[in-house]
Amino acid sequence: MHAAADFFPTDLGPLAAALEGRQVPGRLKWVARVHGVHLDERAWWIQVSREGDESACVVLRCSHRATVEQAAAALVHWQPTTTLSLLVLNVMAVA
Repeated sequence: MHAAADFFPTDLGPLAAALEGRQVPGRLKWVARVHGVHLDERAWWIQVSREGDESACVVLRCSHRATVEQAAAALVHWQPTTTLSLLVLNVMAVA
C-alpha cells in the first residue's frame, strides 16, 4: 500500500504534484506515485513508480519548461519492470 509522502504538493513542484495519483493509460493502465523530487539548475528529477508496486521505478528528468502532458506521455511508454529499475527518461531535456 502506498504511504503518504512527507511533503505537501506545493513542495513537489507543479509538475510532480500533477503526476502524483495520475492515471497512466496504455496497454497496462496504472496510477503514478511520486516518491521523490529533486530540482537542480537544469531540470526536475522526479522518481515515479506504479501504485502498489514499488519494485520498479523510473526517474523523469524534466526540463523546467516541460509540461505535465509531456511527462505523462513519457510514462505511457514506460512499462514498469524490475529488470529496468531506476531507468531515467528525458522529458524536454536540454543538453
